[in-house]
Amino acid sequence: MAIRTVHQVIGKNEQVIGEYMDLKLAKEMDNRTDVLYYLADLMEAQGVDEQLAEKIAEQMLTDGQRSEILNRLKSVKDLPSRAATISADTE
Repeated sequence: MAIRTVHQVIGKNEQVIGEYMDLKLAKEMDNRTDVLYYLADLMEAQGVDEQLAEKIAEQMLTDGQRSEILNRLKSVKDLPSRAATISADTE
């Protein structure tokens, strides 16, 4: 007889995303799923269909794509606030 521990990652609507023997891998997949749903929710708020938003978010999280997106995001600087822009224009 043996005891086996299986860690399930649960998504929206109680859907099982995956089952993992390794707790670390399950936690990594859970985090990845949380980020996927966060990105998809941002897109849905802009009017993108739910399934399409999830498909786009999934593509963004692929290993090669994710690193490219992160590198490009790091190069983006915050825009000055409107008040700072107005005061700079009047000087």
